[in-house]
Amino acid sequence: MLPMAKSLPFNGAAAREPATAAVDPFSAWRDLGQLTEQAINLGISVPRMTAQISIDDDRDYAQIMPAAVELIESLEIADSRRPVSPGDVRRLLEQADELLRRVHQAERNLPDKRESGMSISTTRGRPAFNDIKGDYRRLFESCTIRDKHRSTVSWYMSKLLNEGYQARWYKVAQEICCPWYFVAIIHAMEAAFNFRSHLHNGDSLRQRTRRIPRNRPAVWNPPNDWQTSAVDALRYDGFQDLTDWSLERMLYRWESYNGFRSRRNGINTPYLWSFSNHYAKGKFVADNVWDSNAVSKQCGAAVLLRVLVDRKLIRLEA
Repeated sequence: MLPMAKSLPFNGAAAREPATAAVDPFSAWRDLGQLTEQAINLGISVPRMTAQISIDDDRDYAQIMPAAVELIESLEIADSRRPVSPGDVRRLLEQADELLRRVHQAERNLPDKRESGMSISTTRGRPAFNDIKGDYRRLFESCTIRDKHRSTVSWYMSKLLNEGYQARWYKVAQEICCPWYFVAIIHAMEAAFNFRSHLHNGDSLRQRTRRIPRNRPAVWNPPNDWQTSAVDALRYDGFQDLTDWSLERMLYRWESYNGFRSRRNGINTPYLWSFSNHYAKGKFVADNVWDSNAVSKQCGAAVLLRVLVDRKLIRLEA
């Protein structure tokens, strides 16, 4: 059976807003490089991957997102140690946070009409679980990571193995009664491991969510309570106190969380299968705009689960 949230995880992740604007990778990489240089000038230790940034480089989401996450981690550590210039550190934190959110939401291209949030079984247009559960098992058992993505997947795993992250995911999992890694992988997908963002959709914790689902949590004191917001997100989608956490059910719930629109375009959703042999191309590049040649740059949820299983870090129900 799946390990539930009963013990600490192993030691070692109004009107709708206008469509998310595309992000120029060169500009985003340049901005990240400038923020990193400012952090270094303040005497803040920055991971090698960001410390050696050249702003002449043109990078995509798969490189910018990890660098931004690690810059934020470095700034948060510095902020917790009461730096000499706390105002400067917090200013950089806010700017890095906004850059990560902008890059992540542009890559995600949040759907114009989110399909989850009412009920995990009754939303209009949702395929019945029994009709597709066999596909989940078949795809998962034959899932392999494409060679060109292995180093990026290893980075994702380093975040899933982060003890500080795990402790926060575990607290949410306890309240919902679900596996900690179910929370962790949603956090990776929806917010790029950013604890300054709502788990619902990656919006900033400075206020209630602006994108669909809007105005969540309904009762909430911004801007510092990630856990309360995360619990609300999972309750909102009907994930609390469920008993079946089999492989097929988890994959169905993750796909429900994002929506089934890719399936309707004849491909395995990149939300689950990106970076694997089961996905090559095809994604939404703007609200309700499908591009059959666009390629997701975000690792899929099922791929992360596959690696956790392969490394014997978790055990799934047979």
